[in-house]
Amino acid sequence: MKKLVIITGPQGSGNHFFSRVFSTHPKVGGWKSLLDKYWVPSDEEYFAKYWVNPEELSEKDFESYDYWLANVSCPFFYDGVRYIPKIREFAEKAQSLGIEVQICIIVRDQNINSEQQKRVRGEVTLPVAMHYYQNEIIGNGFKVHFLDNEAFFLHKNYYLKWVSQLLDFPVDYDNPDVFKFITEDPNKKYVKYVDKYWLDDEVWYGIQSKDQRNV
Repeated sequence: MKKLVIITGPQGSGNHFFSRVFSTHPKVGGWKSLLDKYWVPSDEEYFAKYWVNPEELSEKDFESYDYWLANVSCPFFYDGVRYIPKIREFAEKAQSLGIEVQICIIVRDQNINSEQQKRVRGEVTLPVAMHYYQNEIIGNGFKVHFLDNEAFFLHKNYYLKWVSQLLDFPVDYDNPDVFKFITEDPNKKYVKYVDKYWLDDEVWYGIQSKDQRNV
């Protein structure tokens, strides 16, 4: 049976990155143009038109590979128009074609994700994505997993190996091309040093008291 992993996440959560990771494996059909470019418009993703018109999806779209990766952010842009992707309908159509479907929702720190959206899009669309996932995807009969942005940048290929085993899906986690275009943790630019926090004195007092007791 052919297998399809649908990766989705709020805008700015890491859709391009995780799509590149999964599409790197030679046995996986997916967003192959991302292997040579850091960023590609969302309406150039292999399955892009089907997020708007999922009823047009057919067996021909799955002919070349046994494993497939599909990606869409929520919301996403297609031909310059913003849409809420029809992920549920897309998944149901793929299942009707005999494809085994799993859905992976990307998780990124919600505060950083919101700042990313404000910087790039000028507005926060995180609530839109959360409403869709919680009402249309989670708990609606699909195999749903969560891809953790922070877990990858902390554990790297060890995390990807675990994801591959969890999904029973090929991930080329030892291929250095997985880390192509990555120079640092993307959260780094949003993290600022905190000079003082109200709990600091309590913590230091507790540490000092314990040290004195051990003298």
